[in-house]
Amino acid sequence: MSNIYNPALFVNQERKFLGFQKLLRPETRQAVMLIQATKDMGKTWLAGRMQDHCLEPTVNLPAVYVDFRNPKQDHHDFLGLVRLIRQQLNQPSYFNTLNEIINSFSDAPIGAVSALGLLRQNIVNSFSLDEIRSICLDIAINYEELAGETLSARAGSLVAYCQRRQLLTLLITRCAELRAHLNWWDGLDAFRAGTAVTTQPTPTAITEDNMGFLRTDSAADQTRIERQINDAFFAALTALVADRASLVLLFDSYEAIKPDADRWLRQELLPRVRDGHLSELVIIITGRQTPDLSDLNMNHLLVKTYLEPFDELTVREYFESRRKVVITGLDWRTILVTSGGVPGALAMMADHAMATTSADDDFFSDI
Repeated sequence: MSNIYNPALFVNQERKFLGFQKLLRPETRQAVMLIQATKDMGKTWLAGRMQDHCLEPTVNLPAVYVDFRNPKQDHHDFLGLVRLIRQQLNQPSYFNTLNEIINSFSDAPIGAVSALGLLRQNIVNSFSLDEIRSICLDIAINYEELAGETLSARAGSLVAYCQRRQLLTLLITRCAELRAHLNWWDGLDAFRAGTAVTTQPTPTAITEDNMGFLRTDSAADQTRIERQINDAFFAALTALVADRASLVLLFDSYEAIKPDADRWLRQELLPRVRDGHLSELVIIITGRQTPDLSDLNMNHLLVKTYLEPFDELTVREYFESRRKVVITGLDWRTILVTSGGVPGALAMMADHAMATTSADDDFFSDI
């Protein structure tokens, strides 16, 4: 069965889908649905149906789909998940602070350094922390408002801070006065006073994630950085939920989740839902196995369900009404027993029947 949801072929899971719609209602106490089923039972299709529903114009809810089997999605650790969810939500204005913090603790990949990244690197190479403090004083910035403790982190935070508050011209000018041998305006002429292009970013200008790797010196440093990034990420989600009424996260193929991602799910995401910090968030987790969350004390928020094989009536509906396939010489009971009622097996049978029916045998008729 294709992993791409096709509404014309969706059958037999209407009760589960109605349960999902119930989760979206503000008065529903439960917030997390665990859907367990064996291989080829239609878990991914059901998740696709849920996501499509959220995207309907009359519903218009942000919905994220994470497939732990998909190697094209970076979901192996907490930062990969944070970036993946942020990307799919496609609401960049909510994540400026998050991106600033990520950038302050990471380096852009080789060949991906922007003009602002070059400015940050020039500051790192040219000034000490004390000198950065003096620059802040010169241009009326509170040094203590900058994130990070290392030189690189402070420099990145300084650039992001100035970009957000339309202070880049002052920053670049002061740096150029102090270290005149460097070309501080490289790629940043739009901020140079007196040039033809003088438009500066508005206070709501988008800060891009440089997509670099985190720099950490120790386990304690890693923990501290993770905490800052997670706090910023969930603050952004809280703001988005407040504006949009609800938000849906769909996690498919839980059996393939990596340990670091599972830790983030259990220690960061779900506890916030349990404690009411993200009370309007709806989470769906599907898989051949689903997580045991008994240690989180959140059973009052859980809905656990299973997908059952098709029955005979559904098999007939699937073939005749959905796939438009007529099979002669077999009864529906035989098809049900042969397939076990498994949607994936039935899809393969329907595909084979349609291929056989449409095969052009005229070429061989005169041989």
